[in-house]
Amino acid sequence: MFNWLFTKTPLIFLVQSFWRDEAFSYLMAKKSLLDIMISTAHDFSPPFYYFVLHFWISIFGKSEIALRSLSLIFYWATLYVAFLFLNDVFKMTLKKSFLYLLLFVINPLLVYYAFEVRMYSMFAFFSILSFYALYKKNSTLYLISSILGVYTHYFMLLVVLGQYVFFRYKQKLVFISFIPWMVFVLFNRSLGVQPFWINKFKFTHIFTFIGNLYSGYEYGSKLVDKIMTPLSVLLWIIIIFACLKRSKNHPAQQKLFKLIAVWGLVLPFFVVIVSYLKPIFLPRYLIFAVSGLIFLLIFSFERMSGFFKIFSLSLLVIMSLSFMKVEVLVRRKANFRKPIREIKNLMKKDDVLLVTSELDYFTAQYYLDEDRVFIYGKNYSEIQNYIGKVLIKEEAVVNKLPVYPKRAFVLNEWGGYDVQALY
Repeated sequence: MFNWLFTKTPLIFLVQSFWRDEAFSYLMAKKSLLDIMISTAHDFSPPFYYFVLHFWISIFGKSEIALRSLSLIFYWATLYVAFLFLNDVFKMTLKKSFLYLLLFVINPLLVYYAFEVRMYSMFAFFSILSFYALYKKNSTLYLISSILGVYTHYFMLLVVLGQYVFFRYKQKLVFISFIPWMVFVLFNRSLGVQPFWINKFKFTHIFTFIGNLYSGYEYGSKLVDKIMTPLSVLLWIIIIFACLKRSKNHPAQQKLFKLIAVWGLVLPFFVVIVSYLKPIFLPRYLIFAVSGLIFLLIFSFERMSGFFKIFSLSLLVIMSLSFMKVEVLVRRKANFRKPIREIKNLMKKDDVLLVTSELDYFTAQYYLDEDRVFIYGKNYSEIQNYIGKVLIKEEAVVNKLPVYPKRAFVLNEWGGYDVQALY
């Protein structure tokens, strides 16, 4: 039973080997708070998540499960606020609230990042909390969630800006609170253009972006591509039905519809439009919008007749579960834990580990020892900033093997390794 749970379900993401970004998060968070501030000012994300992870490590340790559990807590916190929305804003009964909460529980994007050592689950929580506070006109809660949100992920600025433009919610303190950090970033980061890895948005993606947003799929698997079209068709049908069935005679319903439509559809669509000029569309960056999208779907379900409601809701649940089943197969992380642990057992005191791809540098450091890992056969200038170059020192890049009796365990990007030295 346990073997099935941790190999055939999303729980596999809790116990599998780390990948680069997760190892980067650990290496960043283990620094002092001042060093975290300085390093993140040179990187692509604000520091708050790393601050929290820093203290989390000091309490619970550095194992994969311990580190990933922080994101899992924010996933459950997101579910709690979603329940508050359903029960307190949608005015649903407890039974119906728990029923619709299932759509959050099985959402592929929320589930995947519930098991990853990155800031996205925390970002999802602060964004849903800010929209809840906005609707309830709780200014204190709104300020806390929004300020912590913008210090967690830069896309939270888009959320706050959208809330101001569409709802005239004037909370200038959110932007004012962020000014010191932006000044700090400008003083610490070079103003040169930094290349990024996100591909340019294609016109053919304009239809399926809604499926990508809901599922978190980022292209690259033919198996998943087959699911995207029918999933997107279903989502668009449900959304269009919500637009057609919204009641103009009920101000409360109109207010709720506007909130979730802006949150779950308008803001991500704005990112899509921008991405034709500057590629910034990545489902995990838009995790703030998936809760709004699910609420928009629920709004539509509540206005459907019995059979159509049961049929479309069941179909969405089946597609969500099917996507997660495929995701377990195609999004497994490479198992670098095993070869690096083998290398660790074979290494002598002065031996080193050389990785042939800079993408494996942080993972190797996490599983071995930061001082014994180097990038081999590269030039430091070739390494792009988005790799996490802020944590790569120039002396960590080497182009010569050690002289025997010192040895180098050379790890390739597929997890294979051999032992080399100069004689």
